[in-house]
Amino acid sequence: MLHGFSGSYQQAMQFVELGFYIGIGGVITYPRARKTRQTVIDLPIECIVLETDSPDMPLYGHKGKPNHPTMLVNILSCLASLRDSDEELVAHSTWKNGNIAFKICE
Repeated sequence: MLHGFSGSYQQAMQFVELGFYIGIGGVITYPRARKTRQTVIDLPIECIVLETDSPDMPLYGHKGKPNHPTMLVNILSCLASLRDSDEELVAHSTWKNGNIAFKICE
């Protein structure tokens, strides 16, 4: 698991090729995070997991406030919007990825 990813597509794919999942958090909610936002659009959904990094890494519009796991729905919504995808599909895929990554189920 690559925690708190905020890099380029090329960087992400190097880790994916090594078997890593890419942890995507609140950074994608920031409009100025163009590189990372484009990366999450281009990455295969099969390598993405969602995270909040609670209480750090606040979402856009919440600077100075602690982050919380309940904010995961905002990250999910942002990711689905960026990918022009259905939230339920993104939720199912990222949930499945997390379960596989942590060997909860396959």
